[in-house]
Amino acid sequence: MTVNEHTENLSYIPTIHVADYSYELPEDRIAAYPLAERDASKLLIADMRIHQNVGEVFEQFGSECVCRIRHSVFRDIVHELPPSTLLVLNDTRVIAARILMKKEYSGGRAELICLSPVSPSTEPAIALQSVGRCRWRCMIGGRNIRSGDALVLRIDTESGSIVVWAVVLDKDGAEALVEFSWQPEELSFATLLDMCGHVPLPPYIGRPEEEYDKTRYQTVYAAHDGSVAAPTAGLHFTDRVLEELKHRGVCIAYVTLHVGAGTFKPISGEDARNHIMHEERICVERSVVESIARQLLKHSRTSQDPVVAVGTTSLRTLESLYWWGVRLIVCDGDARESDTLDIRQWDGFRLQHCFRDKLPSPSVALLAVQEWLQNRKLDTVRGDTQLMVVPGYAFKVCHGLITNFHQPQSTLMLLVAAFLSDGAQTHWHTVYNEALNNHYRFLSYGDASLLWRRE
Repeated sequence: MTVNEHTENLSYIPTIHVADYSYELPEDRIAAYPLAERDASKLLIADMRIHQNVGEVFEQFGSECVCRIRHSVFRDIVHELPPSTLLVLNDTRVIAARILMKKEYSGGRAELICLSPVSPSTEPAIALQSVGRCRWRCMIGGRNIRSGDALVLRIDTESGSIVVWAVVLDKDGAEALVEFSWQPEELSFATLLDMCGHVPLPPYIGRPEEEYDKTRYQTVYAAHDGSVAAPTAGLHFTDRVLEELKHRGVCIAYVTLHVGAGTFKPISGEDARNHIMHEERICVERSVVESIARQLLKHSRTSQDPVVAVGTTSLRTLESLYWWGVRLIVCDGDARESDTLDIRQWDGFRLQHCFRDKLPSPSVALLAVQEWLQNRKLDTVRGDTQLMVVPGYAFKVCHGLITNFHQPQSTLMLLVAAFLSDGAQTHWHTVYNEALNNHYRFLSYGDASLLWRRE
């Protein structure tokens, strides 16, 4: 079976009853607004490690793994991460992807959310600079919108009128292939979105976009346009916190994963194995791959020097790099002939099952990615990942995870449950009950957690 085949035999993936990952989330616990100060959020620390580092002292807790929980404030994260940590952040930037338009002939309302570019390039940075015309996959809202329908938006400015057309080329449910064109055509698509687009706030926030969302629903280190949802764990960081971390010796690396609207998609069916995971674009510089490989090699020798992912998106990117290295080493499918990374939904389980006794160490897998980049004369890992992480998944790269508190029965909830597993059971219930009992704020604008997994 190659990576491009959708897995039909799911016998090596544990049955995941979605209902087992539900909890009661009162509406008043969903943060509709961010705090005035980013780093004033609460921080829950859940430690599954057998060895706990307190300064330079290691305390042996024995073979029984417990989930130790403490409470702090996010700005004190600088005292929670060992100085030797490699902290990995997702530097994607949220675009104003939501466009309100009208049917050209009937005047009926329509709403589009640009999900991913199709042409002139699938790379968001290139597609956003297109002039005159481009195609995107979009989510469409509105009554009786069909393939072939034309939508229009007129914008009056001091220098004249701007007209944007959107033709629905193909529609499947709520998603469609849309061709945009506009006048004056010398404007870039990015400029149009800045003028007429809206921040695509998650639907559970339950309020219209306000002016400050343009900056607060964005990390302070956002650099590369392309997401329709923020990597929300990063919203807590301030320039001050980042500088203090660097001063203490924490190394910071940036990866890019452009977050899609699929992150809010509920799991379909009762068994999570039947869910189709959304695909997202990633980009990792060669120097970052080298830094991660060095850190993993140090960790293998000392059991210290952890890799900590900021957000589930950073974690999925890092774990995808490992499995891409595995695909290269075992000559899985056409990996060695490809110029782009390609990780499918169940590759973590498939490759673990097929090559259990031959799986390389994390540092060796990352070295294979470096060699692939050199052989293909590439400076950057680019590609798509559909990796789905559920309980039973064997983590390879990430030792710690900074993340918010997620929706019940979501793919993000399953990922956290997997991370908080000790092999026999998952302790996510304990962590989430503790957060609820201590009045934490949940979801995108909510509070944060620092999770240490058991190795």
